[in-house]
Amino acid sequence: MQRYWRDGGPWGWLNAMAVSVSLVLVLGLLSLLVVGSFSHFWPSRLVEVELTAQPGQSPTALTTTRGEPAADNRHLLGELIHEEMRRVASGEGDDARQQWWLLQTSSRDGAAASWQWLPETLLDRMTLPSQALMLEMRDGRTLYGMPRALSDPMTGEMDHTPDVGDGPARPLSEDAEPLFSRLKMIESERRQLQALRLDSEVLSSRYQALQQSLESRRSATADGAAAQTHEDAELEQEMQEELEEVRSAFIEREGQLSALRDALAGGQLLLGGNGGYEGRIALDDIRNAWRPNAMGFSGRLMMTFKRFRDFVAGAPTEGFGGVWPAIFGTVLMVVLMSIMVMPFGVMAALYLHEVAHQGRLTRLTRIALRNLAGVPSIVYGVFGLGFFVYGLGAGIDELFYSERLPTPTFGTGGILWASLTLALLTLPVVIVATEEGLARVPRRLREGALALGATRLETLKRVVIPAASPALMTGLILAVARAAGEVAPLMLVGVVKLAPDLPLDDSFPWLHLDRKFMHLGHQVYDLAFQSSDAFSSRPLVYATALVLVVVILCLNLSAIRLRHMLAQRYKGATE
Repeated sequence: MQRYWRDGGPWGWLNAMAVSVSLVLVLGLLSLLVVGSFSHFWPSRLVEVELTAQPGQSPTALTTTRGEPAADNRHLLGELIHEEMRRVASGEGDDARQQWWLLQTSSRDGAAASWQWLPETLLDRMTLPSQALMLEMRDGRTLYGMPRALSDPMTGEMDHTPDVGDGPARPLSEDAEPLFSRLKMIESERRQLQALRLDSEVLSSRYQALQQSLESRRSATADGAAAQTHEDAELEQEMQEELEEVRSAFIEREGQLSALRDALAGGQLLLGGNGGYEGRIALDDIRNAWRPNAMGFSGRLMMTFKRFRDFVAGAPTEGFGGVWPAIFGTVLMVVLMSIMVMPFGVMAALYLHEVAHQGRLTRLTRIALRNLAGVPSIVYGVFGLGFFVYGLGAGIDELFYSERLPTPTFGTGGILWASLTLALLTLPVVIVATEEGLARVPRRLREGALALGATRLETLKRVVIPAASPALMTGLILAVARAAGEVAPLMLVGVVKLAPDLPLDDSFPWLHLDRKFMHLGHQVYDLAFQSSDAFSSRPLVYATALVLVVVILCLNLSAIRLRHMLAQRYKGATE
């Protein structure tokens, strides 16, 4: 028994248990994020609830989760979200258990949904209407209703039996295929509208440039700066003709844009009855529409993937929308941070380990670096706000952008200052990891290089740094893992809820370091604590957190792959 304890038998089992618990916790976290976000993308069935009035109680006595009165009718249409048992006081003085259902109905005002708790005593029956529609609006609202009529594309009048082009026309309440066809047509027109808008902007820029060039040439001729030759007159005539062509093309594009806008604004859908939303809806305001109760498993699965794709690749809206700008901002910020922190971290580690005298001052510097790694991130955010934004940024504005003042350019938060702030935050991690890698490089490699006539600089460049490159990548992995999930410092130096433009686009200088950006971590915070509808935003919190974990995992896997390649290349150098 003593030998068993002396050989460390129990500690091996304890280590295995710790690894198993860690794996279970990681898998549990991922399962929670997947299951929690799945409910948002999976199309749930819509139920029509018929209420029954009890003596002394009417359906209008119901209240929503925001304290608003429920609809004044005996029918409600929506999604059953949750059910629970509650204790209620009975007439005999004893507590009785009663079942309650949470029903999500159509959004009424703003982007928040309407939630209603229904006791079993008020429920007469529940049905699953096959023609019930679920509509995702572009402003973030969710509407449930029964289709009644669709506006005619030519006359604009509401048609209860729209023509589908093949076969006899059927009432829209029985066949919603005409609605889906119109929505596909509108989506195509929206893409065409976007292309025309971009083309119009290009023509406008070209027209302005040609007009300025022509005016400059005419001004130079009028002032006598240069005599106008026959060739100059021909060139001016050609420029004038090209200017007129661009102007005509621009007017034509504007006419097409106006016609498309009118076409998009004309389509309307009439919903009504069965306790759902009642009223007219502009077809252009609908992002997605489907009939959950008429879908099979494969249809639901395809709709789930489509909604998740739209969530990942879509643009944000006031009602949340997609997270693509947040993904782009997160990755770009991490890349800029890595470019900034790695050179300084490696140079600082090389100085401390290879150049500096190993005395008391060097030991105190190492202790300070390790302590800096434990400083709260919000402190770095305050430093970045005071030094980078209000210090360097204001100075840059005074020197190079004085004509724009008092509107700041670099004197406000932006992706440059956010990347620099996180570079400072992760700098101690990179220095410590790099220095540990340098310490593992055998002394014989340095001595062998020096004995062969290499200088000290050549030894560091061609021998020491390549041998320690896997440790450099380890420092990068740790830096990325910490920086990608930070939120507190970013809220002070550049992150916003909704950024109008991406920091990277096709206009010079392409990378706009002064622009604000969106971040996945800040999106999680905003949905969890700043949303006006906690029930609706809860699955989006899980979904955004899952995307953030996947992004960090992809970044880390890329760095791990590169580290493995470097380790294989210099295998044996540290042995």
